[in-house]
Amino acid sequence: MSTAAAPAADPLELLRRYSIEKKPIELVDAEGNLTKDLLQATTVRFGEDASFPRDAPTRYLRSNSEADHYLLSALLHFLDRRDQSFYEYMKATNTMGLQTVSFGDRIGLLDYLTGKTASIPSAGSTGSADKHDTAASSDAGQTRSRAATHASSTAAAGASTSISADGALSADSAADIARSIARRERCLLNTSTALSSNKSFAHVSGLVKELFPSKPVSKDAGSAAASASAAGQPLTPGDRHKSSRRKRRDPTIVMPAATTAMMNMYNIKALLQDHEFVESRSVMEKGGLKPREIFVEHVMPSTGQTLRFRVVDSVQEFGEADWNSLVCVFTQGAAWQFKNWLWKSPAEVFQNCLGLYPKHQDEPLKESIRSWGILPLNIERSKRHMDRATVAGLWSMIEEFIARHKPEFFQ
Repeated sequence: MSTAAAPAADPLELLRRYSIEKKPIELVDAEGNLTKDLLQATTVRFGEDASFPRDAPTRYLRSNSEADHYLLSALLHFLDRRDQSFYEYMKATNTMGLQTVSFGDRIGLLDYLTGKTASIPSAGSTGSADKHDTAASSDAGQTRSRAATHASSTAAAGASTSISADGALSADSAADIARSIARRERCLLNTSTALSSNKSFAHVSGLVKELFPSKPVSKDAGSAAASASAAGQPLTPGDRHKSSRRKRRDPTIVMPAATTAMMNMYNIKALLQDHEFVESRSVMEKGGLKPREIFVEHVMPSTGQTLRFRVVDSVQEFGEADWNSLVCVFTQGAAWQFKNWLWKSPAEVFQNCLGLYPKHQDEPLKESIRSWGILPLNIERSKRHMDRATVAGLWSMIEEFIARHKPEFFQ
């Protein structure tokens, strides 16, 4: 009498169960010893239930991808740092060289692994048996689809919607097909989003300031401190505040000057302001001119304060105030970008500002720049609906850097 084979253990389900029940998960190195270092581990052991390679793929798919699965090591690292900000998590993950959980997947993944939700927002199959089942399901789905198409054309002609046995489509099958289609649907527009707009007019004030530069400060405002001092009167807090505000620069972002860079002055405004990635080459082909500087306004969620950011691709005219206002630098990974900078090496540059390396999601980070202390900015190749989540993560990192290292911009 033959016995049925035990079903293969699922690392994703075990990780979820152990997380909910707060059971310990053991990391084992190549010599079979227990370790607490995820990088030294080669095996992840779930008690007596099962063991998996550290980088075993799970069924959790990345951002509606059909092939990119999150690795077990990435989920373990994400759970371990669940309470950290996205900026700190990305910094640690990049340093360790592990797969990152995207900003858009964080909430759904954490809710599933901690038991707040029972369904997997992005699930797929990883084993060969699953692939066989998927292929069989695909063939069956094509058969049902052809039958459904035949049924709909028959119904349009005024015939009954039920199909005979040789047609192989019953009322239950039609309902199954409808439910399957509904599960794959994504809501692009509803009564709430139809009433909201994704267009921002915050850039209008920046354009006005560029086209109509403000006149020099009037004597009564500009010489308030001087007159008070000449009269022997102490400066009021209001006078000091006005003086400091006039001297302070907008927080500055520096872009690569190369036209071949993935992000440069041609397409950075579309990303930061319109939340959309546009190839710089397409902007140039349409005759777009490269601006000398760009101003973008953004509302900081933590404080509700609106900051105006200045974006440039040259530091040749930078003075002390400009260097002090530098908060973020986009780099394409070329050391020559930092020639004639205040700091002598790329690593020293990124000790004083937030460094971002734009790349496509499926591209690896260059080994030559891992020591620079920069963070990857992962951009989808074709899924433009993911740009908004990418930009939200970008602004989150910039805001946290300012709060930590340049809090004067929030005053």
